[in-house]
Amino acid sequence: MILKKTQPSSSLKNPERVQTLQKLSKKIGIKFSKLEYYNTAFIHSSYKNENPEILEDNERLEFLGDSVLGLVAARSLFQKYPKASEGELSRIKSRIVSTPILNSISEKLDLGEYLLLGKGEKNSQGKGRRKLSANLFESLIGAIYMDLGFEAAEKFILKHLIEFAENPEKEESVRDYKTQLQEYSQKHFKVLPIYRLKGESGPDHSKVFQVSVRIRDKWEANGTGVSKKAAEQNAAKELYNRIQRGS
Repeated sequence: MILKKTQPSSSLKNPERVQTLQKLSKKIGIKFSKLEYYNTAFIHSSYKNENPEILEDNERLEFLGDSVLGLVAARSLFQKYPKASEGELSRIKSRIVSTPILNSISEKLDLGEYLLLGKGEKNSQGKGRRKLSANLFESLIGAIYMDLGFEAAEKFILKHLIEFAENPEKEESVRDYKTQLQEYSQKHFKVLPIYRLKGESGPDHSKVFQVSVRIRDKWEANGTGVSKKAAEQNAAKELYNRIQRGS
């Protein structure tokens, strides 16, 4: 069966919206052919639910973009590391297409500026914003693929992923290990990590906190930091990396 490209069903009649999308086109350096795809890429399900005239949100384009992103990253790593094992390639790929990195790219491009959100979601005080922001990058990839094809989507992806693939320090700077550990734990263990304050030391103006994090009775790690938050991040980092190593 041959699948034909079809334009999304949401209407695009607002001149201001058209100007906004043209602004995005200029910003990312891609000449859009069918604005409808990009309009849909930035329609959140909450906005669709509150506006009956909108027939489609961005979830299908997000699904498509995630698949295109995975293929581009896999092919690039396959070519870049000809001696790497399947496991090594999988670990590198999972890092460079992780939520923190996609969120960082999305924020750098200010993609949230183009998103149409429902009133309820706007008032949610930022709940799940990192994941939402990362999803925008994927839905934009889906729109580019549908509008201009695989090569255009691949070029766009590599342009923004290359700095993380080639610079581990850059990758490390955007990683939120608590979020990453939580997502991994929910997906693979169906539970949330449990953090406990084990102690603190030092004078009031220069305290050091010790925190432990545990997933069930199988995985546990410790971390220290000048704040509880920093200690939790370091504990999460240690445990996440330990799980990835299988040790």
